Amino acid sequence: LGFDYDVISVLVNYCKARAEQKGRRRRISLRTIEQEAYAWAEQGIDTMEEAAAFIQNQNVRRSQLGQLMELLQIRGRNLTPGEEKYARSWLDMGFDQEVLKIAYERTCLNTGGLSWAYMNKILTRWQAAGLFTLEQVKNGDRKPAPKGASGQLGQAEMDAIAKLLREE
Repeated sequence: LGFDYDVISVLVNYCKARAEQKGRRRRISLRTIEQEAYAWAEQGIDTMEEAAAFIQNQNVRRSQLGQLMELLQIRGRNLTPGEEKYARSWLDMGFDQEVLKIAYERTCLNTGGLSWAYMNKILTRWQAAGLFTLEQVKNGDRKPAPKGASGQLGQAEMDAIAKLLREE
């Protein structure tokens, strides 16, 4: 791939550190390093500066993921691949932590616990509506009222009530 020796050294250390963070105690394989090298090459990471920026970005993402896991009360285990996919997509959407907290609370109240798919529907709806901050969610998340639900009874309802009262 044409990497400098310094970039290869950083790559190997990055792979080793990532494996340790995921709880893998055994040595990393050459295949793992090779796969990561190809991923770096595809992203255009071939200098020390680009490698350092990439690793810094990954550290920030890992920190955000840790904060999200804490918010979701997930402790003592790693996320499954499916859970991690949801979590990373939510972080990519750009929500404030407070917004994620509200979505989690609504999910728990409506489902009795954490439902990844349910929380994802809330967040994708907010993203589509452009609601990314606490203030935006408070002001903009109004579920539309059902059709005909003006809060007042229409003539048909009044007639039905009158008929019921006459029958008694």
